[in-house]
Amino acid sequence: MKKITHYILYILITYTALLNIQCSGNGKEKTPLPELVHAESVMFDHPDSSLHILESMEVPSSRTDKENHALWCLLTSQAKVKQLMKISSDSLVRIAYDYYKPTNNARRKAMSALYMGNINYNLGHIEEAMKYYLEGKSEVEKTEDYKTGYLIMSSLGKLYLYRNLTDYALESCTKAYDYAVRDSNLRYQMGALQYLARCYCISNKLPKAMESYQRCSAIAAELGLKNTDYYYDIQREIALVYTNSHKIEKSLSILQSFPIEYRPFSLIGKNYFRLGKLDSAFYYLNKALNTDNIYTKASIYEYLYRLSEKPKYNQYLKKKPKYNQYLKTYCDSLLFYNDSIITIDKGKQIIAYKEKYDHQKLITEQQRLKLEKADAQRMMFIITICLIVVIAVVAYLYQKRLVRKETTIRKQSEQLQDYMLQLHEYETRLMQNNRYMEELKEQLSGQEMNSEELHEYREQIDSLQVENSRLSEKINSLQHHINDYSSKLDKARREADKFRNLSEENLYLRQRERVLTDYLVDTDRLVKELREKCRVLEAGEWETLEQMCESTYSNFVSRLQGVCPTLTKQELHLCMLIKLRFNNAQMSEIFGVNTTSVSQKKFRLKKHLSDTLQDGLPDEMTLDRWVAEF
Repeated sequence: MKKITHYILYILITYTALLNIQCSGNGKEKTPLPELVHAESVMFDHPDSSLHILESMEVPSSRTDKENHALWCLLTSQAKVKQLMKISSDSLVRIAYDYYKPTNNARRKAMSALYMGNINYNLGHIEEAMKYYLEGKSEVEKTEDYKTGYLIMSSLGKLYLYRNLTDYALESCTKAYDYAVRDSNLRYQMGALQYLARCYCISNKLPKAMESYQRCSAIAAELGLKNTDYYYDIQREIALVYTNSHKIEKSLSILQSFPIEYRPFSLIGKNYFRLGKLDSAFYYLNKALNTDNIYTKASIYEYLYRLSEKPKYNQYLKKKPKYNQYLKTYCDSLLFYNDSIITIDKGKQIIAYKEKYDHQKLITEQQRLKLEKADAQRMMFIITICLIVVIAVVAYLYQKRLVRKETTIRKQSEQLQDYMLQLHEYETRLMQNNRYMEELKEQLSGQEMNSEELHEYREQIDSLQVENSRLSEKINSLQHHINDYSSKLDKARREADKFRNLSEENLYLRQRERVLTDYLVDTDRLVKELREKCRVLEAGEWETLEQMCESTYSNFVSRLQGVCPTLTKQELHLCMLIKLRFNNAQMSEIFGVNTTSVSQKKFRLKKHLSDTLQDGLPDEMTLDRWVAEF
């Protein structure tokens, strides 16, 4: 009996201890590890140092020390977000979120909800981000953590602002400013005032917007930011408010006071346009075209188009404008960038976020490596095909020249030579087509591609198979004729042997030339740089590529302009990139647009060539193959 009583007592003690351990998460916090305390203390001023501390320490166990493990996950996510590092999923901060959610620790719950929202927002999960921000808002109101309160409300305000929910955005930004004032943080106050001013602008409350911008500008000057990008961004927005208030001269005086490197040429040019000073507007608008932002470019081309349009459509001109000569160019550019914007904006609709979420979850590091490898293989494939086509053309011209020199051979021998030349040409073409098909099939089986590219590759393979069947029939017929002539004439037989030797030499020279041309293109500095990392090219770099195409591909650009003089600069640039074997993804980065816009541009160029060339382009001939064989 006494032993049973002891057992019951032991069980009660154990149960009480377990209950205390379980309840400790909902009551008093356990003292964090010193490394975590140190990392959190330097988080706001030096997030890089904080992340170094967190990554250097031993990660607390997720089984025996759940609280410190949750705090480590939260602080690590916080440090990465503050450094704008790319985070592929919310799995790490979710550990902290799931741990703190059932507890009474409102501060940690608000922080974990904040960074769950930030990460999901960056991943494109807008509805999920809003849900977490609203959770953080309700929790942070129970605390005196004004920094976290500001971060939550400013994030929520930006989300509302970008979705045109102006009333909600104004309320959130006002609350964010209140938190910043309570925290006595001038930088936070400055950021909240800027977004408050933007809310007032959208609500058409321009005097309040101007007041908020002026206070923001004063704080920036107080913090010593007067000659920084941020300060001039604020001044530019102030000038924009003056513009919208129809105080164009005041807006211009502010913008002209900027240092040259900070001047927004687009806004200056538009202001001059509104004042009717068209020469100045033309000058600044053209300077503003040096940007990668397609929205800005579309807006600038709209103004340039209006500036150069006919008098009956232009309220500022009383006579025929002197910029009318640029009307077609600006119209084409405006249409091009508007098409790109429409394509991009379709992907920004809220209904597409679910698809983007599913797509992002499927992408892993291993798949990215495979895609990079596939891009490299495709690039080498295009290089090889282009060089083979060039060498084939050179060999054909050489053979044709040899045939013309054989003037003393009898009619039968001359006919035999002609048959041999055709046979060689068909065999060469057949060899090229077989190689082209093998590489296309390898490309199809070795990588993933969208439906448009897949359809294009299959069309090329079908076209090559039809052509190969026709070539095989011709080769058999020619071989029959050659055997007949060779059996009758000894001299013709010797000439045929000589011709075969020359053909073999030509094939060898062709291989040598392909290797040399391949080496020449790959070792070019600009091409090599673009293959490693694509970017938008400057005007001088386009001229460099044009000179290289001229020298390497036998006056390629001049010949192209000769057969189609109406090609625009952009179309010539597209042809050069195709000739240099850049793929659609690389071209989209060089042009600063998406791959769909590149495909549309290729479609327009093919139609332009079909309408301009004397014989047009066959329906089965793709643009890439025509340019490569040109």
